[in-house]
Amino acid sequence: MAKYTYSDWVRKYCRGHEDPFVRESEAMIRHCLDLDEKVPNEYGWKFSSKEIIESQISGAVSCQEANSIFWEDQARNIEAYALMTYWRGVELIKSCLSGINAQEVIAPAISARSLLELSTVFLLNANTLHKTFGELSFPKNTIVTSSEIEALVVKMIWGTRYGEPEPHLTQTNIMTSLKRLSKSPNAAELMPNYEFLCDIAHPSFIGNTSYWSHVDSVYPDGSEKRVMSRLSSREFNTEITDKTIWALAWSSACTRNAFEIMSDANRVLLGKLKVS
Repeated sequence: MAKYTYSDWVRKYCRGHEDPFVRESEAMIRHCLDLDEKVPNEYGWKFSSKEIIESQISGAVSCQEANSIFWEDQARNIEAYALMTYWRGVELIKSCLSGINAQEVIAPAISARSLLELSTVFLLNANTLHKTFGELSFPKNTIVTSSEIEALVVKMIWGTRYGEPEPHLTQTNIMTSLKRLSKSPNAAELMPNYEFLCDIAHPSFIGNTSYWSHVDSVYPDGSEKRVMSRLSSREFNTEITDKTIWALAWSSACTRNAFEIMSDANRVLLGKLKVS
């Protein structure tokens, strides 16, 4: 885990920073990656198709058994989603962190942007499931299912905007999710930081400025000799560094929180099934 900590220059950069997310970023990243030592590197996902589940439910001898078949299947899919999403987050976090430590600019910024997208959707899904399962009840002699939760879980795992997916598989536009979460406390900087990092990912102005190092001299006619450089010793655009580190820290916190919230949602659900 030592290699996934800050190098000296990043630690010095963040020390005393006015933005608390930048200032406390290393601790936030470590907190997320600490969980990586506890999750498995391989996972056996018990998957049942819709046809299999329907067949099992039709053969159930009681409402309780039918409920267990439906909701335990949802819980297994949710657990698989949580793990694969956490794995994706950790891979992006490590890549972003390695790039920052090496004084790279473009690649870490693009990784940080992807992290904001992933962690935002992960956290929204986790909160939705936790709220729903907290309110869920199983009246005696009643079969309880939810087409809304079933549709959400399907979209969580199989949703895409690639090609021409069927309507129920068309993934929600990422801007919708980002704007939704940005209304929450402590997320006021989410949208402006995301939009800034998007400009780096695109062939646009801000990405170009990462190579603009400094003004070396002024010519007699008033023109400037502006030095462009890709060397690590160049003067950095500190706004890019700030927003990359902010996104890395914020996403790290959201990724661990979402994993734990989703795991707890499953515990709540399965606990209710046992006593129903």
